[in-house]
Amino acid sequence: MAVMAAGCGSESADEKPADGRARATTDATKKPAEAAAPQGTLLERAAGTWKYIATPGDTTLDTLVIKDGKAKAEGAKLSCTGTFVPVTKDGKESATITYTCQGGKDGGRGLGHLKVKPDGSSLVIDFDGPAGGWGGPVDSYRRA
Repeated sequence: MAVMAAGCGSESADEKPADGRARATTDATKKPAEAAAPQGTLLERAAGTWKYIATPGDTTLDTLVIKDGKAKAEGAKLSCTGTFVPVTKDGKESATITYTCQGGKDGGRGLGHLKVKPDGSSLVIDFDGPAGGWGGPVDSYRRA
């Protein structure tokens, strides 16, 4: 009489395969890499091309390019330029901008305040809106 045994097995995470090699899974592959914080001034971290994150409309600025503190923003029906002015308030770095737009209308923006997420992945310009108004739009972007 012959007896055959077959089965499936698994190794525990602490065991090595029969050939003695270590498992391929390491701490480096288990954890996502942490992004290094961007270096430089606020305007240096903001430099580059950005894409609007919301649904585009007639007064949105869908693409923003920042280079050397100057901004060029374009949308379907609006095209604007401006220069960021660095500001330090309460020890925190900031920058403001007022757009000059073709046709003279800035989409109700007025004075804008630049913020860049610490990891450099997103940028927001929070606008005051027209004088005497309730506030302006908030333009939110991700790196292109």
